[in-house]
Parts: sequence; structure tokens; C-alpha cells
Amino acid sequence: MPRRRIPAARWLLAVFSGGTVLSAVLQRHLLEATQTAQHLVEFNVGEAFALAAILSLVHADRREDVTLVGSDIAVLLLSALAWLVPEQHGVYLATTIAGAWALLGRRSDRRLAGIAQVWLALSVYELWGKLLFKLAYQTIEVVEVSLIYEVGRLFYGGLGVAGASLSVRGDWSIVILEGCSSFHNLSLTVLIWLSILKIAGRAASPAAFRALGVSACLVVAINVARILAMLPSHDAFVFWHDGPGSSWVALSSVCAAILPVLLHVEGRACRLNPQT
Repeated sequence: MPRRRIPAARWLLAVFSGGTVLSAVLQRHLLEATQTAQHLVEFNVGEAFALAAILSLVHADRREDVTLVGSDIAVLLLSALAWLVPEQHGVYLATTIAGAWALLGRRSDRRLAGIAQVWLALSVYELWGKLLFKLAYQTIEVVEVSLIYEVGRLFYGGLGVAGASLSVRGDWSIVILEGCSSFHNLSLTVLIWLSILKIAGRAASPAAFRALGVSACLVVAINVARILAMLPSHDAFVFWHDGPGSSWVALSSVCAAILPVLLHVEGRACRLNPQT
């Protein structure tokens, strides 16, 4: 007996995706302390790109609905229970379950597979990537401190390193903790990259991966520069860690994640339509 398609499936997918993001946003603003401009840029931009990508896939072809069956609806409803988890990151258990189900089901519907990929990328950025980063940071920290030292000694002649501590003067030093790592925004970079490709209807080609590599390098470079800018004094630390400098860095990192991918997409569009 053939499986019956569910009418208006695109609206179910849009409501599920939007509901997950809305639940996280409400929890973030109602249950936690007021978010800084840096946090608003970092979190809301990733969610906005993901949701835009999902909606573009959902409504990509209005002549044919996305293929969903009864078991898909059951999984979406079960996943939506994660909206009640009293922790903004835990909300993304919903997209983890739904995304894994859609991909493991080996569906022929390419739009549903694309939506599932964005769900999982959003889950990695908001939940699993953060957990894995915490677990692996002791190893990452060694690489990061070495990188910052090699770059920093080009600008500071007396740069000193002691474990995760950096200093350029005897009475002031900073310690690089997991939350300030130059690498912690890379999952956001991947999410933005994937979202733009889905919105533009582009495949993850070798050229697209090169654009991702450029974005990742720029994001790391911006954050390394921020850490080095904190070294001279306490005032510099406050400006770049908690003040306007932190917002500028967050915005610059987002732009660095976006621009190489946009240039790739636009360049490919020009090659496909040389008359334009």
C-alpha cells in the first residue's frame, strides 16, 4: 500500500522550524540575563539565516508540495516537545531529532533533505558544537595559544606566554578561556555558508568549500586580532571584551562569514548568465 502524502506539508515544516527558533528566542530573553549586542549579533544572525534557508526551500516550488508521510508528522510532534526544555540550547534537540529522521529515512525529496541539513547545522551550532567544543578545548587551547603567540610576537616584542595566559607587561595579563576562543564561531560560519547555498540553490562544490575556508580563516583572524588588542591594558580589555569593541568584532565576524560565500554565489551566477 503506497504511503499517503500529507497536504500542506510546507506549512507544517515552516511552523515547526519557526516554532523552534521562537522558543529559543523567548527562553533567551525571558529566562536569562539581558543579552549584550555581541550575543544578539552572534545568535540571532545564525538563527535568521537558517530560518530563511528553510523557508526558501519550503516554498521553492509552489506547484508541488514537500513530501511528508504520517510517520514524519509524528516525529515532528515528538520533536516539538523539546520546545518545553527549560534551556535555550536544549530547544534544538527538536531540530536534531527531526533532521536525523529526515536524513536517515533516505528520502527522494531533495528539498526535505536540504531542510534536514539546515536543521542539523543549526543543532550543531546551537547545541552539539558547543558541548563538543567544551570537551575538546584543552587540546584546542594549546593550538590556539601557539597561533596567537606566533602572530602576536610580530606586534609585541615582549609578548610572554604561561599556559593559557598572555602578557606584554609585568602587571597585566589575560587568560584565554573557552568562551573567548578564536575558533568558537566556526560553527556559525558553517551554518551561514550552508544557509546561503540553500537560499541560492547552489551545491556544495569544491569552489563553495574554498569560499568556506576563506570565511573560516577571516573569522579566526578577526578573533585573534581582538585577543591581541586586549593585551596592552585593562582598559583595552574592557573595550574589546565587554564594550563596543566586542560588538564590532561580532559584526565583523558575521560579515567575514557572509561575504566570501556571496561572492562565490554571485560569481557562479555571472558565469551561468554571462549576458547579465
